[in-house]
Amino acid sequence: MNKPPLSRYVIAVAVVWAVILGVMWFLGDRARFQKFALVGFGFGLGMLAMYIAVHVYRWK
Repeated sequence: MNKPPLSRYVIAVAVVWAVILGVMWFLGDRARFQKFALVGFGFGLGMLAMYIAVHVYRWK
């Protein structure tokens, strides 16, 4: 079974959130930008925790 590396998913999620936040920033909707940034930050923390857990608890 050939699985792509987890880092590929982490990078893809970071790029998507950067695009979403960039669109909100350039639209000038600051209130919405703050909400999206907060959700993105929480999602990023979750992704970081998952990434660390995968490397600490190796799959067998």
